Amino acid sequence: MDILTHFSIFLVGYTLFSAVSLAFTYVFFLPDLKKNIYSKLACIILLFGLTCLQLCHYLSLTSSFDALSNQYYLTCLLLVPASFYYFSRFVLFVETTLQPKLLAHLLPILSGFFLPEKIVPPMAFIIGFAYSFWFIHLVLKSRTDQDRYALERFFFGLFAILALPMLLLIMMIPYIDNTIFYLVYGISIGISMLLVSTAVIIFPEMLSDIQVATQMAYAKSTLSDIDVEVKKSQLETLIEQENIYQNEKLSLRLMADLLDLSAHQLSELVNTQYGFGFSRFVRKHRIEQAKKLLLSEPNTSVLAISIMTGFQSQSNFYTVFKEETKESPGKYRSSRLKS
Repeated sequence: MDILTHFSIFLVGYTLFSAVSLAFTYVFFLPDLKKNIYSKLACIILLFGLTCLQLCHYLSLTSSFDALSNQYYLTCLLLVPASFYYFSRFVLFVETTLQPKLLAHLLPILSGFFLPEKIVPPMAFIIGFAYSFWFIHLVLKSRTDQDRYALERFFFGLFAILALPMLLLIMMIPYIDNTIFYLVYGISIGISMLLVSTAVIIFPEMLSDIQVATQMAYAKSTLSDIDVEVKKSQLETLIEQENIYQNEKLSLRLMADLLDLSAHQLSELVNTQYGFGFSRFVRKHRIEQAKKLLLSEPNTSVLAISIMTGFQSQSNFYTVFKEETKESPGKYRSSRLKS
């Protein structure tokens, strides 16, 4: 138990650090992701809520503080699923405004002040599980080719593995020591934050890909006044003849400006014409060029090739290359040069 306690306390500290980092990253970076004031606010509130929960877990594990008997903690339990819903809603449907009917999702938070303490935790987890299922269903439904999105399914699967035991554990609170709940929930939050941070570092474009696919599936077309074939031809010229993918700072907005399109129009153009988002479109061209260079320039290092094809880091190049080819760059080169 002591090892788990120390591990949980360590994850509390990690949560504090990663919450600040993720909030800063979302608000000020991720240029390919469309954001509005509501999604930024919901992101900050969500991360604040998770941080507060972790601080309460820390106090419960290191002192006589009992979080489950504290109204502040119970309110945070209800705040987290609501803020997750609002964040997901405003990310997936960025044009959405804060309509009165959306305020209904705040009612569970208000009701938490009047409900018995033992009712609040299971209610919060059931609501959170329902919102998570809604989000996953909405995203996967927008994908026309599920095989291309194994990474998203992998992360969703890991979150489900964490969520289901917690849903069962919350039902057992009357029959177990509260310390066990604080340990398990604190560790689950910490691991979840680690997964999200890892995804942002390795695949910073994943959230923008999800946003684009969802908008394309549920929004009206923005290409009604655009000559799609002309713009598609111009796009392929930039990619295949001018090799613009070699620019490591290439973004959706930069490419859209070159094509005299809005970022949303370019997103829809790529998604409808090629079946995936802009980031994946660029990655595929980078990987195709990298495959050619690995074989045509056998003495050039993998690091040099990753730089030549526009990747910002060698680790990112390795991860994307293996995702696309099922092989590492080195193995791809050696296996084909021998044959």
